[in-house]
Amino acid sequence: MLADITSMRNAIIELKAVKNSNDFESILYSLRDFLKTLDMDPKCLMELEQRAYYPINEYSDKETRNNLDAAAKRVIEYLEEIMTGSPTDDQLLVVLDNYYLFLESFLERPPHKRGSIQKEQLSALKIQNEYDVQHLLYAYLKPLYPLARAEVSEDTGYGTVRTDIFLDSEHVIEVKCTRNSMKLKKLTEEIEADMVHYSAEHIYFFIYDKEKIIENPQLFRNTYENKVKGKQIHIVIHQPKIL
Repeated sequence: MLADITSMRNAIIELKAVKNSNDFESILYSLRDFLKTLDMDPKCLMELEQRAYYPINEYSDKETRNNLDAAAKRVIEYLEEIMTGSPTDDQLLVVLDNYYLFLESFLERPPHKRGSIQKEQLSALKIQNEYDVQHLLYAYLKPLYPLARAEVSEDTGYGTVRTDIFLDSEHVIEVKCTRNSMKLKKLTEEIEADMVHYSAEHIYFFIYDKEKIIENPQLFRNTYENKVKGKQIHIVIHQPKIL
């Protein structure tokens, strides 16, 4: 029967319990399909194939089994290497808190005089809405979390919700950007609804308060963090100086 791989941890558990070559091939087949759903770089799939290869000794079942076990171990090690890109709470919060340093360096720091990028070009780039924030935030996070995906739909059983940035099954980011017409009540209503809808244990609300409607960011964070039982709610607020 074909293995059903739904996560890397699940694949590792299956690989540790491999009984024979048929089991191994079944796991690999399902694992390939799972990795493709993550939009993995083709080089990653090629690396998987290289690590999964093992020679078969037609004269010695014992040696073939040893080679199979070694291949399974290599695949497990590779999956663990990939998983090191999964976030830890403290690390991710530091990264999100430092987002504005990225914007300042990218948009406000004068480019090199000998470069082709002109200061006027950077000045023309303005954040207008949450789609702009999401685009830049995704680009900022992708090198740190290679498995990150944007706009991932999830069937909750009572409807479909779309995660702005999906890091893994337990860590998602919902992006908010305030606007002229938005009242604080509207922002809080959106956050409270999203808290319930997402199934992930760790939900990060990345609020780009362009219009500075949050008068007391620390009080706002304290109000909503850890509000929903069984979930960790994290509030990250940026109130830009220029953009």
